[in-house]
Amino acid sequence: MKVKGKPEDFRVEEVLSLNPLRGKRGKYRYYRLFKRGMETSEAVNRVARLSQLKPRDVLYGGLKDKNAETVQFIAVKEPLRLKELNEDNLKVEFVGRLDRAPREVLKGNRFEVVVRGVRDLPPDRLEVLRNLGLPNYYGEQRFTPVRGEKFFITELLKSKEEAVKYLFTPAGWEGSALRRAKKLFVEGKFSEAARLFKGWRRRVSNFLARGGDWDGAFKLIPQSELEFQANVLQSYLFNELLSRLVRERSSRALKFKYKLGYLYYPLEEIPLPSSIASFTPQVALYDEILKDLGVKREELLPLSPLFHPFKRKALVKPEQLEVERLSEGYRLKFFLPAGSYATNLLRFLFSAV
Repeated sequence: MKVKGKPEDFRVEEVLSLNPLRGKRGKYRYYRLFKRGMETSEAVNRVARLSQLKPRDVLYGGLKDKNAETVQFIAVKEPLRLKELNEDNLKVEFVGRLDRAPREVLKGNRFEVVVRGVRDLPPDRLEVLRNLGLPNYYGEQRFTPVRGEKFFITELLKSKEEAVKYLFTPAGWEGSALRRAKKLFVEGKFSEAARLFKGWRRRVSNFLARGGDWDGAFKLIPQSELEFQANVLQSYLFNELLSRLVRERSSRALKFKYKLGYLYYPLEEIPLPSSIASFTPQVALYDEILKDLGVKREELLPLSPLFHPFKRKALVKPEQLEVERLSEGYRLKFFLPAGSYATNLLRFLFSAV
């Protein structure tokens, strides 16, 4: 099976719960961002630079795939403005105003996906998908920052030094220049690494090059990066808990391997909670899984500010699902609520991603 062979094979368009209109008053100016073949952060950085703004001034609801054609909404607070663009792979168009930020009004995403190299779509799985839905697992791409089977938070429990080194360990999804810089850092060549890094990684490298200690280096890591890494652990714990519930309660389930273990998909209706609370150090729900990681929940209490509580649906059912047979595979069209992964649906239907 082949997905995302070409960017136009994987199309995503955001849907908002409110419609920004030209001429409407509101404290946020909204723009429609079209991109092809680039990360959301890469596109936002370029738009911000051309608009003579800082990237943090540009707000958006969620990250979109690089190997795809995507349409999403970005916004800036009045009186800031973004430069409108009309390039081949990047377009920015002003659409109106709202009083709420993109993350607050993001309803979900409409997908159009071409899956190549498959002959048959199992009809029983399609029926399960239409009638029951599927477990609302986080997709594989959520865990690209994970190095091996270690998490930043578990390394932080060991020492600040281990935590900093973790963030500077090369990951398979990074570009060659960043990998080279991180390799130099891991080798202790901080001055050489600093010349290749940008932003906070350069500041950390320069600090250590001048003889700074690891505790001081840790303090230079942005709060947003720390919270992101904590959320990666929360995502894993959610996946693992939901997978265990499905495995225990279903007599008919599909089992698929992913980067951090196995995910189970029921082929029958089973009792599951409507939603599951995220992990925080105050929630005992995940203690058994933490034990498997060699972590006690009490150890995480000092890190409580990094973990943001939320509830996530246990099951999700795609809406407006259409399936079209092609000579080389299938075209699927469907809508998923914000935070749900199309790759999770494709894994279930075709036994791979």
